[in-house]
Formats: sequence, C-alpha cells, structure tokens
Amino acid sequence: MNRAIWALIRKTFGKNHSMRSSASWLTLLACLGFVLAIIAYMISLPKYYFGWEKQPRYNWRIIAVNAPDSFTEFIEEEMPDVASDVVYKKHDAVYDAMTFTSWMEDEYAYLTIVFPKDFDRKVFREEQKKLPEILTYYPVDHPEYADMQERFTSRVLTERYLPYIQEQLGIPTVDQPITDAQTKGFFTGLKTSGSERIGRLLVPLLFFVSIMYACMLCGMNAIAGEKERGTFSALLMTPIPRMTIVMGNYIGVVLHALIPCAVLLFPLVFFIRPAGVLGILLLSLSLSLFIAGVTIMISCMNNTIISAQTTFLPIFLIFLVVCVTCMQQTNRNALQPYLPIYGHFYGIGDCVTGTVAWPSLLLCTLITLILGAICIFVSKCLLQTETFTVSIESKSEKEARKAAARAKKEKKDYVASARADVFHYKPKKRVPIVRFLIRHALLPLALLSFFQTLAMIPAITAFMRDPNSNDFIRMFREVRNMNALPDIMKASGELFAGFMQNNYFILFMGIGYWLIIGTYLLFVRFLEKNSLETTGFASRAALSERGKASPVKAYLRGMLIGLLMISSVYVLLLVFGQIESVSFALDLSSLPLFLLYILMWIPQGATEEIMMRGFMLPRISARFGIPFGIFFSSMCFSLMHMMNAGYSVLALINLFLIAAFFALWALKDGHIYMVCAMHTVWNFCQGNLFGLQVSGNAQSATVLESTYSSSSRALMTGGEFGPEGGLCVTIVVCVALLVLGVLTFRPKKKKPLNV
Repeated sequence: MNRAIWALIRKTFGKNHSMRSSASWLTLLACLGFVLAIIAYMISLPKYYFGWEKQPRYNWRIIAVNAPDSFTEFIEEEMPDVASDVVYKKHDAVYDAMTFTSWMEDEYAYLTIVFPKDFDRKVFREEQKKLPEILTYYPVDHPEYADMQERFTSRVLTERYLPYIQEQLGIPTVDQPITDAQTKGFFTGLKTSGSERIGRLLVPLLFFVSIMYACMLCGMNAIAGEKERGTFSALLMTPIPRMTIVMGNYIGVVLHALIPCAVLLFPLVFFIRPAGVLGILLLSLSLSLFIAGVTIMISCMNNTIISAQTTFLPIFLIFLVVCVTCMQQTNRNALQPYLPIYGHFYGIGDCVTGTVAWPSLLLCTLITLILGAICIFVSKCLLQTETFTVSIESKSEKEARKAAARAKKEKKDYVASARADVFHYKPKKRVPIVRFLIRHALLPLALLSFFQTLAMIPAITAFMRDPNSNDFIRMFREVRNMNALPDIMKASGELFAGFMQNNYFILFMGIGYWLIIGTYLLFVRFLEKNSLETTGFASRAALSERGKASPVKAYLRGMLIGLLMISSVYVLLLVFGQIESVSFALDLSSLPLFLLYILMWIPQGATEEIMMRGFMLPRISARFGIPFGIFFSSMCFSLMHMMNAGYSVLALINLFLIAAFFALWALKDGHIYMVCAMHTVWNFCQGNLFGLQVSGNAQSATVLESTYSSSSRALMTGGEFGPEGGLCVTIVVCVALLVLGVLTFRPKKKKPLNV
C-alpha cells in the first residue's frame, strides 16, 4: 500500500497540467479581473519608497475653515509662533473633502480644521451629549501626517483650546474633559507606513491566491481529469483502498501548493523575525491542507475538469471576498483571528509586521486542520459510491442500445429541440440547470449594482460640495447606528430620496442604464453570436411581413397604453378618497431636473424590459417552456425590488402581475417595443407627473404634488412603497390582463372569398 500511495503522490505532483479542456468564461473573467486589480495595486506602491507623490508636497501650514473668533484669538494669544502658518477659509459644506484637499495643495498645508457654524454659541450647552464636532482632514497620500494630526487635535485642540474657551466664557473646568468625538476626523488616511501596508494587505493576498490557484490547477486534474480521460475507472477496479487513492492525490496537491508558498516565503526570511517565519509556515501549510482537501472533494464530485472548475469558482470568489473584506477592515473583531481564512489573512499580516499572536494562530491552524480532515473523509465517502458494471454484448446490441439512448437524449435535449420559440431564439450551448438559473437570476442584479454604483460616484462628489450634504451625512451616520430592519429601510429610503434630487445622479443613472443596454446587446451579438431579434428587437422589415406596426408606432402605442393604465390607478385613488390634495408643483428651478428625469426614465424602462422580457424570457422558455419562462422572469422582476422601502406581500404580487402582463403582451406582439414604452411611461407618470412614489423611491421635480388623505389606508395606496403595493394597482392590472386575454383569443374575422 505504501508503494501505491507514493505512486499516486508522484503522479499527482508531476502531472502535466495542460488540462486539455477549456476553462469557463466566468473563470477567465474572474482571473483577468483579479490580475488587473493586483497590477493597479502594485502600480500605486512605488510612491511609498521612491517619493512619487503628486506635487506639490505639503509642509507645516494649517487651514482653518469657518474658524470662530475664539479660535482666532486663541492662536494669536496662546500660539503666536504658528499664527502666520494658519490660513483662514469659509465654506458651507463641511464634508467637501475634495475642496479641502485642493486647498491643502494650493496652500502647502498638512491639516484642515473645519468648524461648524456658530461654534462659540453651541460649544457649551447644558446637554453635554450634543457638543458640536470639529472635523479634521489630512492628505491621504501622506500617511506620516496621521501622527501630526493626532498630536494637534490632542495637544492643541483638546488640551489647550477648549480650556481656553472655558476660561474666556467664565465656565468652570469640568472634571471629565471633552471627548475626542469633537475632533474626530473623517476621510482620514491610513496611519501605517507603506511597508506595513504591503505586509498586512499584499503579502497575505499573494499567499491566498497562489495556494488557491495551485490547488485548483492540480486538484481538478487529479481525479476529475482522470474521469474525463476515462482512466480513473481502471484505478478504482484495483484492490487499492479508496482512502489510499484520496490520500495519494491529496498529498500530491498539497506538495504542489507549497511550491509557490516557498517562493513567496524565501525573500521574507531576510526581512522578518524567525517567529514570523515559523508562523507563516504554519498558516500557509494549514491553508494548503484545507484548500487541497476542498479541491479533492470537488474533484471527486465531478466527472470533468470544466465542471469541477465551475463548482470551485464560487468558493474561489468567496475566499477572495473574505480577503478583500480583511483588507478594507480597519478594526477586526475578537473572533475573526481564530476563524479559518480570516485568521490566516490577519495572521500572515501579523507575522510579516512582527506582531505574532500565537494563541489565535495555533487555534486557527487547529480548526483548519480539522476542516481539512473532514474534506478528506467526505472525499473517501464519495469514492465509495463509484460503481462500475462490466458486461459483454454483441456489436448489434451495443449499437441498438446506443441508438436508443441517443434518441432518448435528443428528445430531452433543449438545444436540439427547444421547448418554445420566443423571438426566434435557439439555444446553442448546454449549461447545467443550476448554473443556468443562477446566471439568469443574478446577471440583472450584478449589472444594476455595478453601473448604479458608478453613477453614484460623480453624484456623491458633487453632493459633498453642497451645504445640504451636512444633513445627508448626519442621516447616513444615524442609519449606521440603527438595529431594527424597518428603521434601517425607512432611513435608507430617505437617503436615496436625497440622491434622487441630485442632477448629477439622475444624469449618470440614465447613462448607466444605456451602458447596461449596450452590455446586453454586446453579450447577445458577440458572446452568444445571436441576432438582436432574439432579445425582442424585431426589425422593421420583419414586423412589416407579419402585418405589425413599425417600431416607432409600436413605441407610441405603448406610451398611450402605459399612460392609460397609470392614470386609471390615479383616478381610483381619487375616487376612493385616498388622495387629499392635488396642486401644481413644477417651477423653473426644478425644470432641469424634470428634463433629466425624462432622459433617465427612457433607458430605465427599456433596461428592465431587456433584462426580463427581452433576454431572460426567451432563454428560460426555450429550455423549460413559456409558462415557466413567464413565472421565472416575473418572479425575478418582483424580487429585484424587495430591498426597496415599504416592500410587502401585496407589492410582490402586484409586481409579479405587472411583469406577467408585460411578458404576455411581448409574446403577443413578438417584440418588446411596446412594453418598453409602457414601462417608461408608467414610471415617469407615477413619479414625475402625479408625484407618487415609484417602488419605494420618492421622486422630485413633479408636475403635480399629491398627498395621501388622513383616512388613506396603506392597503389601497401601497404606503411607503407606492401604488404598486396597493389594491388600486391590483385592480388595474387584473383588468388589463382580462383585456389582453380578450384581444389575444378573440376569433379572427375570415376574409371573404373572391368569386
């Protein structure tokens, strides 16, 4: 048995890892994204060693923004030697970090102190809990200024300036000094040197990625590769125990993973202490044993390399997310150093920087070894289920059996015979069912999250220059301190309402929706290699052949239907007494924002229709049939709004019914031009014509200002979510579905025969 296990170790360790199988495009994109992130991060490192900072450099000057008279007098009387180095500025927005950074560059300053308005009047009240804050900023490109900022806030502001105010105002000194919360600085830089950043962030990340990639490269080829090549069955038919097979492949994968660990550890030996080297050895060895166990277990579960890679990819991404979380966290909790992955990342960083915590390191190693042993045991149990049947049959019987199996497979094959023909889409590639459904469900969320986050960046940048940002930041900090989910959802909705009043946000939201549309079209055209008609964009010629209206006419008709439906909802709210007052609210100051809303709603409605009805509906229907396609796409559309304020069971049902109505209408027309227009006009009129909430989001720049009456009921109005969460929308959509059914199934008039 020893000879067998050593033979398996040599085979696994020295195997040719060409894999002979193409990796999935998701794996390729994930690896490319990670490589680009590492390159971008490493490009930013040389400035810490060679001084490649952006010029000009900073010196000892200080900028005082909105400085009260007491501070000016204090500097002139108590610190005359630094009075010439203090530059006084005025600014309404106290969180405008970019403006303060620009001032520090222009004035060659290292610190900015921002006082709130009426500081002298507010600084001492009877309620000591509501003292005003003094904000401090320093350049993030100069971490060495962090200590200077701390010394100034503690020795000057806290120990000298505040007692000076007490003395000037005749207030007796309190026993407990004013807390440092008054001098808490926002947007402050890191308080670590460049070498410590590398040790705590980059080095652990390199160990993680190297180990995971080496284990995936070798482990997926160890057993799954043998199954794919058809050689693993011969090995299982030998008298070698299953545990021996698992351990032989497992040790080979571990040895392969330790190679990059040795390469990374070798240069560190000359820069860190022996205790740190020993700690990194233990952590990297335990991490290799654990990751190798995971890869072997996944390799036993799959029959091909590509399926094993696909199964391991989510785990790979989860581990990377944990690493990124560790890189972003400035404070770790007491439990994380003892947990696998967290403990390995923090532990390697501590070992590199010379602050080894042996109790947490050893316990983390022990827990990881136990998890690795569990993976090995599961792998052995998986191999126990591998069985083979050997039979002797004639050539004709074999061919007949293969033909019957092939016919049965083709009958069930959705690629050879699609379950439905929606927008003339034909599947070209077979995808595992779980991955197929998850991909379609998560793709819209991923694209919306990415492009909407990008749209928020310029909006936040412009918003911080606005004096109203003070209230916004205060609301954001209150949300962070909330524990009840309803309170968090309500406050988050108020925060988002602030963004909805920002011109930049609405503008870039519209641009983001156009980019999402472009992403879908490029995906269909170049990755799927299908025509755009498969997403519901039928050509003018194709519509003319079927006797349908042109795209422009169809879009205009859709606008009319959408206006009729949402107007019916508004009329019902008026008839049922749910709306109390209606007045004209649009003025010249809000006209630019109103026009931006129009430009935003056009791609917004089209984006969601392309996602759900244009892309998802035909592809799900081709595999599972039209009923399931309508159900799945409508449910995804409804659940996509579940994080909006006021979301309820009735909102889920109404959004599902609306989505089903749009899907049925698109199937009737054979395109999505009309439903895109319906969706756009519904949202625009609901939010910017009638002044109602759209899926939990309050709108600005509305033509009419509508308020709910004192006797209104959330069951009818939808409450915070808006009309889509109330019975009025249920009534209108149900009537619309009945009308659509009549239009679809009414008997067609027969043309008279010419005699």
